[in-house]
Amino acid sequence: MPFYDNEEDIERAELYRLFAGIFMKEPSDELILHAKDMFQMKFEEMPGEIRMDFMNVFLRPDGRFMPCESLYNYPLGDRPGLWGRAAEEVQALYGSTGLVMGEETGLMPDHISMEMLFMSYLIENGLHDLQWKFLDEHLVRWIPEYCDEVRRHAGTVFYKEVANVMKEFILSEYEALGGERNGT
Repeated sequence: MPFYDNEEDIERAELYRLFAGIFMKEPSDELILHAKDMFQMKFEEMPGEIRMDFMNVFLRPDGRFMPCESLYNYPLGDRPGLWGRAAEEVQALYGSTGLVMGEETGLMPDHISMEMLFMSYLIENGLHDLQWKFLDEHLVRWIPEYCDEVRRHAGTVFYKEVANVMKEFILSEYEALGGERNGT
């Protein structure tokens, strides 16, 4: 049974799960409408156009915009690549909580959807210190930059707006949780 400190935590966990769904696979009509309502988005694209944009941006054969942390957050002097240091670190973090992530989906451990689902798990279970650690060492280090890339390359207003909302959400989470840690 999930443990929540307050109503705000329920909403936060739901937002993380929504972001996970948007980037996990081609979004369903229901998911698109849910995101439109939740984020108060104004777009005119049809669901088929949005799904085509998903394929064009996130499933490119060259892997150029894969939503994986190892392609954006890597040590100075290293080269970006799949199964980099970030993937190993997040997989170890998942394991430290007893979770095995990604086997059912076939996604990399550092895929944006896996990281969003993990953050919702941390919130649901009241693991405040791990929330901060994960935001500080992972999410805030790559998701804002990735969202900027999505905004530049997406062909639909839907994904451009999702990228804007997600970037602002991650940055506000970082500021809020950082403030809590510092007693402000």
